[in-house]
Amino acid sequence: MASGMQEKQYTPSLLSFFIYNPTFGPREGEEEKKILFYHPSDVEKNEKIRNVGLCEAIVQFTRTFCPTKPAKSLHTQKNRQFFFEPEDNFWIVMVVRNPMVEKPNKDGKPPTIEYQEDEILDTVYGAVVRQCYSMYKLFNGTFGRAMEAGGVDLLTQKLEKFFYRYLQTLHLQSCDLLDVFGGISFFPLDKMTYLKIQSFVNRVEESLSLIKYTAFLYNDQLIWSGLEQDDMRILYKYLTTSLFPRHSEPEVRHKNWIYKYTKH
Repeated sequence: MASGMQEKQYTPSLLSFFIYNPTFGPREGEEEKKILFYHPSDVEKNEKIRNVGLCEAIVQFTRTFCPTKPAKSLHTQKNRQFFFEPEDNFWIVMVVRNPMVEKPNKDGKPPTIEYQEDEILDTVYGAVVRQCYSMYKLFNGTFGRAMEAGGVDLLTQKLEKFFYRYLQTLHLQSCDLLDVFGGISFFPLDKMTYLKIQSFVNRVEESLSLIKYTAFLYNDQLIWSGLEQDDMRILYKYLTTSLFPRHSEPEVRHKNWIYKYTKH
């Protein structure tokens, strides 16, 4: 087959990601107040309002069947929508385009598009949405905390500042079950070397009273951590995807990293 007639395959991609609170714009004409963050930002205002309104309707509809367990995902031919309510009335929605194959046709006809809906797993991408919130919470605290400190304006500023950068680190085409379980890769060490590292960490913490917790990593693998397990999972995800991404140059990756962390 000629190169111009070959099939083209497209991996999952992020179509939109937004956060809203339905209680912030309860009256007609105030719908835009519900939207706290929306990516991509250049989407027309009415389309943002329409998309958020559709999500509200889906959540409310599913609650008529099970009030305590609203919708978590919506399947369509072209995309998959994921819903997550991390705090009361705060909703995070992620819309992912399904993988697809573009097959050429003869006689100059438009190519045939086949969407591969079964390639998207709810458990995997639902976990990605939850990780997004956990990552925000690790560095900024809860949405409610920002509201108490500075109201909606402060919260929207924090969301914009954090997610503008963080969403660029999402590699949806490579998400797998490790994202579900928050897996950590540990670096194997002999007993004496491990004890030396632990001793070094203890001396650092004793000499610098401002350090509350310490994590020691080598080449994207964890050696020592004083953090709670759930916090370490999120921090490890951040370090290996955002701060020291795996695709970075070898001379940047092959180093020892000590991460000092003051818990919010």
